Amino acid sequence: MGRKIAIALGGGGVRGLANIGVLKALEDCGIEPEIVTGTSMGAIVGAVYADTRSAEKTETIIKTYLGSEEFIKRTQSLSVSEDPYKGWLEKIFDTAKKGYFFYRFFMRESVVSQSVFMELDRLVPDKRFGELKLSFACIGLDLISGLPEIFHDGELRPAVRASSAVPGMMPPVSIRSGMYVDGGWAESVPVSPAVFLGADFIIASDVTRDITAIDYGSQMKSSMDILQRANDITRSLMNTYRTRGADFVLHPDIGDAPWSAFDNIEGYIAAGYECAQRSMPALKRSLRRGRFFRLWKTRTH
Repeated sequence: MGRKIAIALGGGGVRGLANIGVLKALEDCGIEPEIVTGTSMGAIVGAVYADTRSAEKTETIIKTYLGSEEFIKRTQSLSVSEDPYKGWLEKIFDTAKKGYFFYRFFMRESVVSQSVFMELDRLVPDKRFGELKLSFACIGLDLISGLPEIFHDGELRPAVRASSAVPGMMPPVSIRSGMYVDGGWAESVPVSPAVFLGADFIIASDVTRDITAIDYGSQMKSSMDILQRANDITRSLMNTYRTRGADFVLHPDIGDAPWSAFDNIEGYIAAGYECAQRSMPALKRSLRRGRFFRLWKTRTH
């Protein structure tokens, strides 16, 4: 009996589109996961892939929507400052100060309305988890209980919406007795859902930013900068700990792309593909070692 290989697709806004390239490289090299898990944008990519079982079809579906005139118009209206030295929270405040988002940001639970947010449903199959071609799960964070939740059954769209609801920008999603936001605040790379679904070998696609040293004097100019820097470090440390549960970790080089910059989709996908192709010899060795130890364990127990 063969092993169950899982691919855990990490989140990070548009950076999560690199997951498409990772899936394409795995297919080209004959590695076919039986289990797919996703967080945030990784949940959107993972849901489409679990339904189509084709990286090419997944790419076409997502690129068609993200390249549509309607989507571009919406993202332009929601654009924020592109100053690379500001964290995303301060970017939102900058935009709010201009007046357009002031009421939404300070008086409502999200900048983006429920109706706009639900437009993302068009990317996700209108199915139940059990109807997908591959086993799939995604993760969200429940604001009420304070605990992460692995979604693996029931309706697909609300679960993926919950997994990709960036706090403050998008409204929390009500599922049963919980109110859920982006799973990346609990687990940027969804390794635990892969374990939950019974994976024997987990390939993790980590699209989070690397934490590097900064010039404190020039980059930490406000309390918001300090808050965001501390938040980034905390999430990076948590992510490092979480990804230790994976058998092999891919880390596409996407640079410092902000989470909402949808102007380089091809570049993100290419970065994922190049990373996975470059890592393929090591990944295949790891798979062979895993197969050997599994056989040895079976024969000695």
